[in-house]
Amino acid sequence: MIKIKNLNISFNKEVIYKDFSLTLKNGEKLAIIGESGKGKSTLLNVLVGFIPDFKGEVTIAGIDLNTENINEIRKITTWLPQETALNFKTVEELFFAPFQFDINKEVKPSEEEIDEIWNAFELSKDLFTKKVKEISGGQKQRIILASCILLKKPLLLLDEPTSALDQKIKKKVTDYILNKKDLTVITSTHDAYWIEKSDKVIHLK
Repeated sequence: MIKIKNLNISFNKEVIYKDFSLTLKNGEKLAIIGESGKGKSTLLNVLVGFIPDFKGEVTIAGIDLNTENINEIRKITTWLPQETALNFKTVEELFFAPFQFDINKEVKPSEEEIDEIWNAFELSKDLFTKKVKEISGGQKQRIILASCILLKKPLLLLDEPTSALDQKIKKKVTDYILNKKDLTVITSTHDAYWIEKSDKVIHLK
């Protein structure tokens, strides 16, 4: 799914990555760990095309990562940053927002699919009638994660996806996502349980 060869990135003469290489097979789960400022989010931003001026070779699903191909790569990639500036009034608007784009309309989930993942994430369907400002940070995080999963794209990039969840819910969400065999997942995380359940771990120092 992903091949990175000799990735080099510097910001203001500070070296973030030097000759970094990585191979990730389809369906593998990778956790990226390390202290803040060590480049965890940077790698995710590279893969989604937000840092185009890197040096090295990156291919995703056999497609060379460059400005010409980035739209093709984004068609198969779901990206959830740590901070999301989503200004929706209702939970229903928040949940269905990704499926309003033309590229995603064909994968709009069925009621059965919604029920299945909401039950797995311990979300109540009556949340749909609430305003976003009325729900907790943990509920909002689970709702957005559920939308990401239901987009059914083969590559999922997540930045601290369980930061607002308590331990019990965190395990349920982690198990649900990381047990999806055909889903390749790359996660920036400090979560010990997520790290334990991942196939590969990279510690950035």
